[in-house]
Amino acid sequence: MLAAHPHRDVWRIAGPALIANSTGPMVAIVDTWAIGHLPDPVLLGAIALAGFVFSYIYWAFGFLRMSTTGLVAQAFGSADHVRMDVVTLRSVLLGIAIGLAVLILQLPITRLAFAVFAPGEELAGHVQQYIDIRIWAVPVVLVRVAIIGFLIGTQRARTALLLELILNLTNAALNLLFVVVLGWGVAGVAAGSLIAEWLAGLAAIAILLRLRGQPLLQHLKDRLFWRLAAFKHLLAVNTYLFIRTLFLLGAFAFIYRTSTQLGEVTLAANHVLLTFTTLISLGLDAMAYAAEAHVGNAIGKQSRERLRQFVRITFFWALLMSVGYALIFGFAGNQIIAVLTDQLPVRAAAAEQLLLFALLPVIAVWSYQLDGIFIGATKSADMMWTMLIAFAVFIPMLYWLTADYGNHGLWIAFLVFFAVRGIGLFSRYPLMVNKVFSRNQG
Repeated sequence: MLAAHPHRDVWRIAGPALIANSTGPMVAIVDTWAIGHLPDPVLLGAIALAGFVFSYIYWAFGFLRMSTTGLVAQAFGSADHVRMDVVTLRSVLLGIAIGLAVLILQLPITRLAFAVFAPGEELAGHVQQYIDIRIWAVPVVLVRVAIIGFLIGTQRARTALLLELILNLTNAALNLLFVVVLGWGVAGVAAGSLIAEWLAGLAAIAILLRLRGQPLLQHLKDRLFWRLAAFKHLLAVNTYLFIRTLFLLGAFAFIYRTSTQLGEVTLAANHVLLTFTTLISLGLDAMAYAAEAHVGNAIGKQSRERLRQFVRITFFWALLMSVGYALIFGFAGNQIIAVLTDQLPVRAAAAEQLLLFALLPVIAVWSYQLDGIFIGATKSADMMWTMLIAFAVFIPMLYWLTADYGNHGLWIAFLVFFAVRGIGLFSRYPLMVNKVFSRNQG
């Protein structure tokens, strides 16, 4: 059965997600602005590398949101509230366990980060300071991520928006206070993130308990809930997503490492441009979230026509947004760079890559949107294999092109990485749809 008002249904999820996603990049922009106007460019590089360490951690375990969204959306579509609650609770418990493991392993994680990025002595000191402060928020962040997966899967996007607003607006305000007013520098950025992440995490827990507290507590008392075999499907979906995300983050790690080798000015310039990628993800991720929820819901309802309907509509809006972003960065990129940093060498280095960067949204949109579709279908194995292929193409191209063309080569390789991902998932889409519905019919 087709949806009567599909565009409205899409924007009921994409609209709040767009607003929520908008506040996230605003925090990164505030951080970059606050540090970027300090006289030492090393501080901006420190925020770039230290922030990436936490992005790596949170993105690596972002499968908690993705798998929860897909599985909950399918259960929600079929009105199976027991399965919906069980998936959510197991994801929350898994988030707590992973978070505690990260705290225990924080020393080797930091050493690994330094081995990968090879920062200089002064840069390493600032990065270490940031990590030592912010690391203590990891468990509650992963719990919040799992709960957001539940909220998107049950199409409660406005509630998810509330949590993101709490996180990002608090974070931005505290960073301005700690860095600009109190002059705490890198430590101020880390402290602001720590406090905001705990506040948002506690709010997420309170919301989940208010919505589903009683049935969730009942499941905790059920011995069958704790059987390892009962976690099998969740763990299988998560394992594929985890491997996929590790290689995605590996690509970004090589971008940062190569940028470091090209010099501190290039590192700072690429950090500014990569901050723009968070702006691009405003709309692209919002439409991907809508695809996740509606594709999963259509599969739960066992409606192939409904799935195709929402795939078409979310793709339409995502492509429209990608063209808009390309035009904005193509024509106003220099002005946006000037807002983020006063350092003329950094501005010049970033401006040299604007033409290539403007191509990024129209190339990346395919992988963003197809990721959302495959997440909703919980077909994470396809996502993993296409990511492995893209990574295998990206790494040699990065080295060859950077050796010959410097930072231009780096950005060309980055574009190829997204293109290969999109082509790979697009080629798997028809087979994925047939498998999903033949499985459900069986």
